[in-house]
Amino acid sequence: MPTPPTVLWTFHGSALVHDYDAAVKQLGRLIGLRPIEFSDSTDPLIARKGGMTWIADNSIELVQPTVPSGGPAKMLARNGPGMFCFAVHVSNLKETTEWFDHIGVKWVGSVEGCFIFTHPKDTAGIYLEWSQMDGRREWEPRFGAKVPPVPGKPLINVMRIDHWGALVGNGPTDPEATFNLMQKMWPAPVLWKNLDAPHDKPYTAFWAGDGVFALYRCPESADEMERLWGIRDVGPRQHLMSLYVDDLKSAEAVFKQEGIRILRGSAKEGLIITHPADLHGIIIAWTDKAVGHLAS
Repeated sequence: MPTPPTVLWTFHGSALVHDYDAAVKQLGRLIGLRPIEFSDSTDPLIARKGGMTWIADNSIELVQPTVPSGGPAKMLARNGPGMFCFAVHVSNLKETTEWFDHIGVKWVGSVEGCFIFTHPKDTAGIYLEWSQMDGRREWEPRFGAKVPPVPGKPLINVMRIDHWGALVGNGPTDPEATFNLMQKMWPAPVLWKNLDAPHDKPYTAFWAGDGVFALYRCPESADEMERLWGIRDVGPRQHLMSLYVDDLKSAEAVFKQEGIRILRGSAKEGLIITHPADLHGIIIAWTDKAVGHLAS
C-alpha cells in the first residue's frame, strides 16, 4: 500500500525573472544572495538560465527562461515574473510518485532525474516540486557543501527565510478543499488554521522540516490583488518569499534609499511588503517577528 511522502526539508523556492544577472546583482547587494549552482539548460523541463542561490538559511532558484516553448517561458508569458514554485526534499522519491499515482495526482519528471513536478491542475493551482537530490552533494549545503561567502556587506541583514507563501482560489479549490488536498498529498504538521483569515494573512501554515509553507486566500478582484501584492492577475499560485531581518526599521530606510517602493506595512507594524516591480517581479515580505504573529 503506497504511503504519503516524508518531507525532510525545503529544497528551494523558485522565481521567474527577465534578467538573471541583474537579479543576482541587485539581491546580492541588498540581502547577500549568492549563487551556489548555475546552468544554462535547453531541456524543455528546465529550459532556463539560472540556478540555486542562497539567502541566510535556505535557497531560492532564479529562473530566466531561455526556450520559448519551454515550461518556464510559457509561465512567464502567462503570469509575469515572480515566485512560481515551492520545492521540497523527500526521503524517497519513488514512493512519493507511487503515492501520487494512488491518489490521482499527475506528475512529470523522473525518479532517475531526482525530481518531479506535480501538475498545478491537481494541486489547487500551486506548482510544487518534489526532489531527492542525494547526488547533488557538490553544491547542496544540506549535504555538506560549503556556502560561498556573502558578497561584500549586504544592505539588509537577513537572518532566515520566514516563510514561503501561496495564494488559494475559490470554487473547487477553495481554502478548505486546498487544505484537505495538501494534507492528503503531504500530511505536514499544521501550525495553524483559520478559514476566516483576511486576505493579507495566511489562513494556514505547514511545517516543511526546516521552514514554513503558508497558504493565503486569493483576493477576489484585480484591484485588491494590486493593493495587497502589487500584481493584477487574480488566481492561485506560489506568490511570496518572506524574510526575517534583524532590524526592520533599518531595512525600511534602505528601501527609501534604494528607491524600492513599500506597497504596504511599516517597521512599526512589524511587516513590510515591497513592490515586486522594484525587485525583478518578486513579491517579498519583510518582518522582524516570528511567523506565528501572522496567525489570526
